[in-house]
Amino acid sequence: MSKQQHISLVLGSGGARGLAHIGVIRVLERHGWKINAIAGSSMGALIGGFYAAGKLDAYADWVLDLTELNVMRYLDPAWGGAGLIKGEAVMETLREFVGEHRIEDLPIPLTIVATDPRARREVWLNRGDLFDAIRASIAIPTIFTPHVVNGRPLLDGGILNPVPIAPIMHNRGDLIVAVTLSGTPREHPGPLKPIRRPRRAGGRYRERIDSFLDDLQKRLGLDDWQEKLGLDDWPEKLGLAPLAERRAPRARWSKPEQALSFVDTALLSLDAMQAAIARNMLAAYPPDLLIEIPINVCAVHEFYRAAEVIPAGEYWAEQALSEFLEENGRRIGG
Repeated sequence: MSKQQHISLVLGSGGARGLAHIGVIRVLERHGWKINAIAGSSMGALIGGFYAAGKLDAYADWVLDLTELNVMRYLDPAWGGAGLIKGEAVMETLREFVGEHRIEDLPIPLTIVATDPRARREVWLNRGDLFDAIRASIAIPTIFTPHVVNGRPLLDGGILNPVPIAPIMHNRGDLIVAVTLSGTPREHPGPLKPIRRPRRAGGRYRERIDSFLDDLQKRLGLDDWQEKLGLDDWPEKLGLAPLAERRAPRARWSKPEQALSFVDTALLSLDAMQAAIARNMLAAYPPDLLIEIPINVCAVHEFYRAAEVIPAGEYWAEQALSEFLEENGRRIGG
């Protein structure tokens, strides 16, 4: 039996694509690789924090049951604040899962990366309340409100460091394994079969309501009321898909082309910026093993697609590990 491989793990930012980190971690564990330290930005901070606290399986079970309707319910508006969403509703739910933890007391050393917009630099959080650090690191600008830690309002760690390798560079003897969520787009960015389909609570009822409203509109002669009032193109003006398009079956790995809403514009801009920064970071700090999750595995906000994204993480981790082991000419792990 060969010696167990010890690694330092870097988990990148990328919204719902970060659910792939769950699959990556499962593959590393199956290969017998021991995670000695973790650094994460944004969603990578959340997944890394849950893993270090021993609660990743509970989180995975919860997110696998999320539906589109559930996700909408967790979006609590921040009226007049520095972001559209406070994020407190979902964070309180997550806090119940993991309980109260301080980062310095976790069994696995963890560094969570956030951004200080006033100082214009990244902040490494390796002490203090775990959820304060996670909440700060997921504060996407203009979407989530900033979170104050130690008197400083902090934002998403992926703004300045979407693949935070530097915090664990000092771990001598460990292989550095980095996971980027900005990989090259693929025609099939993951396995074709999901783990299991999440419960689509409310889906059947929404279809019935849509059908009822359509029938009522026809009976009342209101089919063309939007056109008569000059409002027939209002969804496009607001960046929303037409009703018929919203109901049409969506291609599995792609989103129909449509006008960009405010939120789409903000998220896609941040995504493009982070992808460019990630490439530069990886060139400056090349890891021993890089696992790339295709950027088109899902959209940033599609947390209800965990049943597809988690297996995608497993798939690409297995591909990367297979190539790594073949190139190194040896089998690592027990």
